[in-house]
Amino acid sequence: MKPSRLPQARGFTLMELLLIIIVLGIAAGSVMNVATRSGTISAEMLREQQMLAVASSLLDEVNSMPFTYCDPDDANAPTAPSPAGCGVPEVLGPEGGETRLVGGTPRFDNVTDYNGYVMPGPGCTSLCDITGAPLSVANGGNMAACTAAVAVTPTGVGGTAALDAGGWPQSVRVRVTVACPGLASIALESFRLRYAPNRF
Repeated sequence: MKPSRLPQARGFTLMELLLIIIVLGIAAGSVMNVATRSGTISAEMLREQQMLAVASSLLDEVNSMPFTYCDPDDANAPTAPSPAGCGVPEVLGPEGGETRLVGGTPRFDNVTDYNGYVMPGPGCTSLCDITGAPLSVANGGNMAACTAAVAVTPTGVGGTAALDAGGWPQSVRVRVTVACPGLASIALESFRLRYAPNRF
C-alpha cells in the first residue's frame, strides 16, 4: 500500500496578501479621486447654469421693455413724432430716481433705462430678482459673490444706423454680463430697433 500524501496547504503567502492590499488600495484611491473630481466639475457646471439663467432672465426683462422716443411717463409719449416732441426724451441710462426694483418709484420703463445697471447695487445686496429678493437665499448662497451688469449701446444693425438724423439711438445692442469668482464670466447679447416709437 502506498503511503497517503499529506494534503497541501492552501491560501496566500504574506507577500501575496500585501500585494493584493496595495493593488486594492490604489484602485480605491483612484475611484475616490475620480468621484471627487466629478463632484467638483458638476458643482461648477451647476453654477455656470445658474449664471446663464440669471443672464438670460435679465436680458429677457430688458427686451420686454418698450424702446420709445419719450420716457413712457411723458404725456407726449403716445404721439411724439420724434424725440424733439417729448417733454422727457429717452436717453441712455435711467431718468432721475428710476430703479429696476418693483418697490422703487418710478421704475425702469424703457430699454435704455438699463444702461449702466449693476448688481449688487442700490436696494440689492447681491444678485436680486425684480422684487429685490436676493437670489442667493433661494439657492443656498451659491450666487452671493456674483455680479451682473447691463450695457445698452447704440449699434448699427442690418443696414440701420445706430443713431437717427437727430443723434438719438434707433438701434441698440443690449449686453448682460454675469460674473462669479473662480469662473469665466457669461455674456448674452441682443439687438433692439426702435420700430414702434410710440407703442408701450
